[in-house]
Amino acid sequence: MAIHLTYGGSTAHRTLNCPGWVKKSENLPKRPAGQAALEGSMLHEIMELCQRDGLEPSYCLGHVYKENNQELTFTDDDLPLAEIAFNATCGLMDAHDIETLEVEPFVQYIKGKVGGSIDLLGLSFDKKTLLILDYKFGSVKVTAKESPNLGLYAFSARADKATADLFDKVEKVIFAIVQPRIRGVVDTWTTDLEWVDDYEETFTSLLNRIDLHPGKHCNYCPAEPFCEVKRLSIVSSNLLGTEEHSELKAAADLVEEVEAWVKRVKEELYLQMSRGVQIDGYKIVEKRKTRRWLDESVVEQKIKLPKKDMYKTTLLSPAQMEKVLKKKKVTCDLTEFVELKSSGTTIATDDDSREAVIASDVQGELKNLMN
Repeated sequence: MAIHLTYGGSTAHRTLNCPGWVKKSENLPKRPAGQAALEGSMLHEIMELCQRDGLEPSYCLGHVYKENNQELTFTDDDLPLAEIAFNATCGLMDAHDIETLEVEPFVQYIKGKVGGSIDLLGLSFDKKTLLILDYKFGSVKVTAKESPNLGLYAFSARADKATADLFDKVEKVIFAIVQPRIRGVVDTWTTDLEWVDDYEETFTSLLNRIDLHPGKHCNYCPAEPFCEVKRLSIVSSNLLGTEEHSELKAAADLVEEVEAWVKRVKEELYLQMSRGVQIDGYKIVEKRKTRRWLDESVVEQKIKLPKKDMYKTTLLSPAQMEKVLKKKKVTCDLTEFVELKSSGTTIATDDDSREAVIASDVQGELKNLMN
């Protein structure tokens, strides 16, 4: 079972930019993993199996990855990404003469607080080159140069008794990001232990601080929807009302960050209220209803129009059908053929005319929201 550390590799970038996020996130409920995160975790596990047991990815087909109450099977559709990552890893190991290989070592700088699991930790035959490798299965490019999470792994591995001996003769450290969805796949950066020393000093100086500094690093922070500093930075931004091009550009640069923040706030509001939390001024309601055919075969029989006028690739919607009927001057009451049905639920203010939906009735939608 994985041990949760307060300061881990995946959040190192956030800690460097906003050390107070840890304190701000205390006692917040864990968000369910989305589909993309689940797929990434599964592919990480496949890489671990391949490296640890000396297997090629094809031998892992059918493997079932389990996380909490979710399961995902490794299939032929996943195989190309795994093979690209596997081959790139083998190429790196050959290029740097890696002999000793630690697969998923769990290293701790401060027990129970700082550290994490390294995807691959390798040492060259002459003991002078250390390779720290991280798999990224997303589509946003990640660079190896001065990588915050690989830096954290480096100083944590050196401090951990289980891996400290690997550093005895090391002269250079290679950070490697293997990202099969990105053109080029592999990105590397070579540094030395002096850089690791400096980074260790910088990072550890931020531990236990509570100052908050909003920015693009807020993405995926569990505290973002609850952060007053983030909210104030958004509402105080002068996004409109300027004719100065420089100010307009500055406003445009904020758009992506603002949109991401709004999306996260809406998601968190829905998540909390679907769990039964009461938020003053808000409720869960059904989305706007649209008309749908009760039985398309009955519609075909009862409405006197050629099929070519009733269909595009599927039967026209009730609203579209009405337009065609009007254009063709055909009189037909559609009421008996349609029903009003909502596509789901959403958040609305209390003054909305729609009735509130009981929180327990929307639990099934949470999985779709996270995907």
